[in-house]
Amino acid sequence: MNSNDPLESVYSFVERAYVRLQAGDVIVRCLEEEHTNPIQKWVEGLVLAGPENLGTLREILSEVGVRKMQMVEDQRQVLLDFKSNLKDYGINLIDKQQVMALPHLNPQLFLSFIDEQGIIEEETKLSCLQLFQNAVELIASLTKQLQLLEEIEVYLRDWLWGLVYQFAHQEQSKTFDSPPSQI
Repeated sequence: MNSNDPLESVYSFVERAYVRLQAGDVIVRCLEEEHTNPIQKWVEGLVLAGPENLGTLREILSEVGVRKMQMVEDQRQVLLDFKSNLKDYGINLIDKQQVMALPHLNPQLFLSFIDEQGIIEEETKLSCLQLFQNAVELIASLTKQLQLLEEIEVYLRDWLWGLVYQFAHQEQSKTFDSPPSQI
C-alpha cells in the first residue's frame, strides 16, 4: 500500500483507536482486580511478537497516561466537592493548603477544625464528619488506583525500551550483514 494512500491513514487511525479501546478494557480489569496481571499478560504477548508492536505499546502507554490524568482530576474534584459541601454547613476552607491537608487528618483533628470554625450543633458536626470520612475514603481509593496506574506505566516503559533496543539491534544487524554495494 502506498504511504500517501488516504485509506492507510484511516486504517492506522482505526487500529490505534482499537488498541486504545482494548487498553482501556485491560486497564479497567487491572483496577478492578487491583493488580497488574491482566496488562502484563497482554504486553508479554505483544513483546514476544517483536518490535513491530512498538506502536501498540506506545498507544497503551498513552492510554495509561490519560487514565492517570483522569484520576488526578477525580481527586481534585472530590476535594472541591468536599469544600463546597462544607461551605453549605458554614465551614469555609479558604486556602488551598487546608483543602489538600484534609485527607491527611484523622477524625479527631477534623472535629477540632470544625470547632475552630464555630460549629457547635452535634447534628451538623456528624454530617460534616460523614462528609469528611467519605471524601477521605474516595481520595484513598483514587490514590491506590493512581499508584497502580503508575506501576503499569513503569512496567510499560521498561518493555518499550526493551523493544526499542531490540529494534535498534536488528536494524544494526541488517546494516552490517547486508552485502556491500557494487560500484
